[in-house]
Amino acid sequence: MINRLLRYRRLTACATLCLGALAACSNPTADGNKQDGNTAPAPAASADYSALASNPAEVEAGKKVFSNCAVCHSAEAGAPSPAGPTLAGVLGRKIGGAAGYPYSQALAKAEGDWTPEKLDTFLKNPMEAYPGTAMAFGGLAKGSDRKAVVAYLAGTGSK
Repeated sequence: MINRLLRYRRLTACATLCLGALAACSNPTADGNKQDGNTAPAPAASADYSALASNPAEVEAGKKVFSNCAVCHSAEAGAPSPAGPTLAGVLGRKIGGAAGYPYSQALAKAEGDWTPEKLDTFLKNPMEAYPGTAMAFGGLAKGSDRKAVVAYLAGTGSK
């Protein structure tokens, strides 16, 4: 019982910390457009995700933006994540497919793999892209920040 209470308190503290740390990045969409269903837009042709990490300046910028995400997520292969699933190798991975992570129904039932386009849509507004997601994050309003994070994550072992 005490272990459950301590775990609950840690998760609550982590969620609170995550919300506070990421509040500066959140910005509700002004256009009011909502996506229908619980799948992100279909991607264009398949991309070579590792090539996205070829610009060192963009990868470094993405690493800086990702420092906010690191409150809950790890981007290093084999490293534990504090609260969310590991994002090492996320591009090309099945949505809701990180081993051992208890995803929300919204992501567990999502079809397809993470592509740069789907990840960009999710990072812009997670709850709009996949209604019912448990990710407590308002989104990255700036497209340049999302592009940089995708470039950074492309260099973490993505297919």
